[in-house]
Amino acid sequence: MASSTIALGSALVLLAAGLVGWQRTCKSPPPWQAELNALGQPRAKKLPGTAVVCGGSVAGSVTARILADHFERVILVDPEVDKVDQPKTRIMQYNAMHGFLCLFVVGGKKLWPNFDAEIQAAGGRSGSAQSGLNYSGFPVLSARSLPDTMLIRRPGAQRAVQKLLMQHPTATNITFISGTVRGFDPSGDMSSVQSVLIRKTDGTQVSLNDVALVVDCTGPTQSGIKWLRSAGFTLPENLRRSYNCNLRYTTISFTVTPELEARLPIPTSSQDKMITYVYVVHPKFGCLLVGLLKPEKNILQLLFSDSGEGESGLPRVVPDILPFLQRFPGHAPIAPWLVETVTLLCEQGDASFCHTNMPTQSYIEYHRVPARNLPSNFVAIGDATLQLNPLHGQGFAKAMLNGIALDALLRSLNTTSLPRDFSAKFFKKNAVYTKGLWDATRLQDYAYPTCRPMEGETHETGRFMRWFGDKLVTAALRDEEVATAMWTVRHLLAADSALFAPTVLWKVLWTSSCF
Repeated sequence: MASSTIALGSALVLLAAGLVGWQRTCKSPPPWQAELNALGQPRAKKLPGTAVVCGGSVAGSVTARILADHFERVILVDPEVDKVDQPKTRIMQYNAMHGFLCLFVVGGKKLWPNFDAEIQAAGGRSGSAQSGLNYSGFPVLSARSLPDTMLIRRPGAQRAVQKLLMQHPTATNITFISGTVRGFDPSGDMSSVQSVLIRKTDGTQVSLNDVALVVDCTGPTQSGIKWLRSAGFTLPENLRRSYNCNLRYTTISFTVTPELEARLPIPTSSQDKMITYVYVVHPKFGCLLVGLLKPEKNILQLLFSDSGEGESGLPRVVPDILPFLQRFPGHAPIAPWLVETVTLLCEQGDASFCHTNMPTQSYIEYHRVPARNLPSNFVAIGDATLQLNPLHGQGFAKAMLNGIALDALLRSLNTTSLPRDFSAKFFKKNAVYTKGLWDATRLQDYAYPTCRPMEGETHETGRFMRWFGDKLVTAALRDEEVATAMWTVRHLLAADSALFAPTVLWKVLWTSSCF
């Protein structure tokens, strides 16, 4: 009897120790958090040669800033690089509503000490990263704490980041060329990129030699895969995977007077949130979404999304707005104060509309290419390798996460030149950090019947993940620990494993889904 008691006690001790270890492992910070600490610190001795950044949007600007800490020379090539204060004609979502996850802002402050001041000068402000999420009408709890994020429209964010890049002391080794990269020439042994061909906006062509690194930041055009094949590098035919979530969305921007803003019944607790209010319809009711955001002084934005099938009923003029809002089904109604707010905004009528048809979502799986088939000095950042459903608001943070991976890999070098497997190592490291974003958003989008899944998958693919997601959100309606885990993962401040810590997982599994 005594031996049985001892055995039981030992088993309980081992079980408790295992649970404690499991909890600690799941809640450990993701690897990029430690790497973030070194971001923005110049290396003692720069790597020789020229790093060429192809594309100057946010991903390109962040990348050029990072590379200026590592290379003797950096060249950023973009056809609109000399038009900092002019609207960008090549960015599809330039006038659409934007939210900014914490990781981008935290990384921005590491790269530029005056980040907050420049965002403010561009018309933005700091605000709570909490989001007023209502899932099918149920309000989701906020996280215990999150760093502040920035509240600003995309044009202001674009200008601010470009000015930060040009004004920072490291810009002394950055050259800006107004033009477009047309391709590159490989070295004789096909081990690296030797030169990059540029067509300048005046029509002249330039060949950049002494190339140490080439970074594709061409966004949704994903030009890198074309350049590699044209240069003779052997890539798998199915390297680019894609699906079509088949959604459209409309951003409506209202300019409001101080008098009108004072009349709006927006709760005080919601006014400084990243998104003031967002109502996401459960997939069983369709694919509708409405969001309200105050990105800048005197500006309020409404976002509506709907299926891209057939004739979209998205609002095109102010009289369309309230009828569209009244279509929203769900388990609980939209907050009355939101309807009243939208009514008042429509009455004053000063609004501009930005309509966006979502592009195909795509992922170039460079991490599947053997090192021998890639040039050692080519990488891709941001949408140039992974283009997600923009309604998830991950674009800026994803580019920063890619940049952190590149910075960490460069800091790990103990040679003055890139090793033969540098490109392959980067893409494998980057896949560890970002493939979960592709899987999570893709499988969530498959819940909509109008979505066209990736080749080889169906609407049934990811059914278990969506079941777990419904239970996760249900638990986050009631439990602060679950909500905190969900939001920190969402903002890329925690790894996905945080959702499977024992104290979180058991609450999720034992909660009956509301959906």
